[in-house]
Amino acid sequence: MDSIKKQGIRNAIITYTGVVIGFASLLFIQPNLLKPEELGLTRILIAAASFVATILPFGVSSVTIKFFPFFRNEEKKHHGYFGFMLLFPLVGAILCGILIYTFKNIIISQYIEQSFLFTRFFDLLLPFSIVIGFNMALNAYCESLFKTTIISFFEGIFTRIVFILLIIIYYFHLIDLTQFMYLFVLIYVLQAISMVFYIYSVDSPSLKIDTSYFKSIGTAKLIKYGLLLTAANFSSLSLKHLDALMIGKYMSLDYVGVFAVAAYIALVIEIPLTSLERITHSKVAQGWVNNDVEGIKKIYYQSVKYLMLGGGLLLVGIIINIQDLLSLLPETYHKGATVAIITCIGGFLNIATGVNTSILFTSEKYIYGTYLLFLLLVIAVVLNIILIPLYGIEGAALATVSSSVIYNGLKYFIILKNFKMQPYDLSSLKILLVIVAAFIIAYLLPSFNNAIVSMAIKSAVISAVYAGTTYLLKIVPEFHKYISK
Repeated sequence: MDSIKKQGIRNAIITYTGVVIGFASLLFIQPNLLKPEELGLTRILIAAASFVATILPFGVSSVTIKFFPFFRNEEKKHHGYFGFMLLFPLVGAILCGILIYTFKNIIISQYIEQSFLFTRFFDLLLPFSIVIGFNMALNAYCESLFKTTIISFFEGIFTRIVFILLIIIYYFHLIDLTQFMYLFVLIYVLQAISMVFYIYSVDSPSLKIDTSYFKSIGTAKLIKYGLLLTAANFSSLSLKHLDALMIGKYMSLDYVGVFAVAAYIALVIEIPLTSLERITHSKVAQGWVNNDVEGIKKIYYQSVKYLMLGGGLLLVGIIINIQDLLSLLPETYHKGATVAIITCIGGFLNIATGVNTSILFTSEKYIYGTYLLFLLLVIAVVLNIILIPLYGIEGAALATVSSSVIYNGLKYFIILKNFKMQPYDLSSLKILLVIVAAFIIAYLLPSFNNAIVSMAIKSAVISAVYAGTTYLLKIVPEFHKYISK
């Protein structure tokens, strides 16, 4: 658990540095230097490419996390697992290309009226999807090597800084919109190239597959697992990107941009979970291989405790400050306040269930998770179709959050029933009391004319109340010895 804490802390530091950069980009630079429809164009292209990229690698990321422990052998270069892994996105790229261009006209017809710019750059979809798919595979390989900090750096800092520079170049008319979009995709190509160089610097992967060893493990078993998890990953990531795609169908790209800004604010709450899962996913998989059930239980319990505590502070801080924060943006984005609050609540409920995804999908009961995701995708699509025409972007937020709550609730009961793991105790109730107390006190604070001053004062008071009540209730007694010193 110590190695998990250390890497989790490093990941969190790098990720939150990236969040600061991302906030500066998405909340100040992009809204002021890009038109709302241009911002919406980048968001919907990322959503569509990520949508395709979940199919393209044929679940090799999940295969790598679950089965790499069986191949781990530095002297034998992991039996050529790296070369085997890259075959998945190569085959997937060919098949996805055939599908995309077979149904190109049908897809374009769904967006040409409300999101014409997206249809104009439709041909970027396949190469962008291929790059994201390869990045997913490379990230999974790094996670299996327990080298997760580099992933946080490239995704959280590198791509965001380069994108900001690209926006500035575009704003000063040094390039046109077409060049801007092609260079935007190129950023992710640079990430993939950098990841390959990094992997070869810390490991000795081989492209030559040890076919005899793969047969002894069961190549068919790996491929079957990958295909099954492709469906699971497709459903999972579809839930994350479905809202942007559905908004682009029913509303203009301006609203996609507004939704992206509001939803990004809420994304901050889920960053501790993302940082922790990057290392715990491999650790939990190794735990199942070693039959270390008690170790997995400990990870589950502590993840819920610390994520609830950190996520609660972020939840209160964002909800109390959301109006002041959006007041710093162009007026178009002010209507995203309700979306931010809804998605913040959903984000907290998500992290409050801990690393349940890692536990379920690396266990022998992973098939239940796949069934759940299929069900949830259907529910999410239906809810978006119903709620977006009725409530606009708020309807999209409600659809996403409702789907996430159902999904996490069902995962909790599956893990409880099959593995007898229950991560909640008295400390969980104490954390909820701390959150409520901090919110009530923050809500009673007066507002100030200056938004930045108002946010600074409210945040300071919230943090002090939160930290003080956490200490008094002894929610994290293991840290008291350090605080007293």
